[in-house]
Amino acid sequence: MMMENMTWDEFEEVKKKADTVIIPVGSIEAHGKHLPLNTDVLAPVEISKLVERKLNEMGRDILIAPPINYGHTFVLNVYPGTINVKAETLRAYVRDIIEEFAQEGFKKIVLMNGHGGNVYPLIEAAEESVEKYNVEVWLINWWIDFREDILNICTSQGHAGEDETSVIMAIKPELVKMEKAVGEKRKYEVRKIRKDVGLELFPNGVNDDPRGATKEKGEAILEVVSEKIARLLGV
Repeated sequence: MMMENMTWDEFEEVKKKADTVIIPVGSIEAHGKHLPLNTDVLAPVEISKLVERKLNEMGRDILIAPPINYGHTFVLNVYPGTINVKAETLRAYVRDIIEEFAQEGFKKIVLMNGHGGNVYPLIEAAEESVEKYNVEVWLINWWIDFREDILNICTSQGHAGEDETSVIMAIKPELVKMEKAVGEKRKYEVRKIRKDVGLELFPNGVNDDPRGATKEKGEAILEVVSEKIARLLGV
């Protein structure tokens, strides 16, 4: 059930049936020259919809909240189109949203995260909220938590890489420009923080080779990830 499509009285009725809400959280940022800026929003929103469908088949209801589109993306802010939100801003914003849903009576709040830079602010937002309210917060980072499953489908993982490109090909193939898909895997032995580090670590906004991506791989990733999340929430 998509919250943004409801009236307030319909929302009130949903609260009688569902005690869990999923909040997709993403980022607007460069994903190479072949993927859209909202890649990190598209993926968690689609996974949330698939999870809802699977839970409905199990006889469970769940609410999907409108996505949080902007995220903390300091490293990729060297590229046009990347809209970076400071970590403390994101933390406070998400904390307030969690607490509002807690006040509405939801007992479990799932942050369906699609962007690596969001992880620490989301953890802190959740910790602050559970100190004040009787609520449980789950942070799901789909590409991290189910890495082993994904690497059984793809040969590699990375920002705008094979796995992420495959997922967007499955969700919005018309937005993927595979003729522009290039990249390589890069990493540092230690974390380096400086203003322009993204130019080295994410050349052209990519950190992986996306050329092996296919729609079929993306469909397989979405299926296994959504199935496992639905099973966890359905217990």
